[in-house]
Amino acid sequence: MKSFALSLCLLVTLLFPGYSSLYGQIKTMYVPLTAQLEIEVIIPLGIIKESDLSFGFALPGNGTGYVTILPAENPQRSASGAASLLPTAPGIVSAGKFRITGTPGAQVNTAFSLNSILLWREGGIASMVLNLTKSSSSLQLDSSGEGVFYVGGTVTIWWGQILGHYTGTFNVTVSYN
Repeated sequence: MKSFALSLCLLVTLLFPGYSSLYGQIKTMYVPLTAQLEIEVIIPLGIIKESDLSFGFALPGNGTGYVTILPAENPQRSASGAASLLPTAPGIVSAGKFRITGTPGAQVNTAFSLNSILLWREGGIASMVLNLTKSSSSLQLDSSGEGVFYVGGTVTIWWGQILGHYTGTFNVTVSYN
């Protein structure tokens, strides 16, 4: 069988000499090509919290209530359901305010790590739910490389909610679009 295979290879080599020499080459052919490379070096994004999200004072009622703060420079505060708003001193109610710095004119995305968080009563185990909202999912930085967005939300207050001061934290993420 070996002799048949060897004879067949010899016959192919004799009948198709270019074919066998094509696959028998050991010399590498070098073909110069050029490729375009592009890179844009940009300013890293920075973010600074300028104000916290603060709902002020609210009163629970007989049933489920909601207190909402709109994500804006001068936020409107409202209550619905069984919740009532109590007067607050100026500066107590505020939307969260975040300043972004980066490449002038760049488009930036904003996001929360979680859209709903728990607020915990200081000195206790009671909690309430906060659903976050933001003024914009994306924004364009101005010619100086700055932009601002606001965070608001709606707190759910249950009937029988334990009175006290509730706090929580949330994470904000920014990225170039």
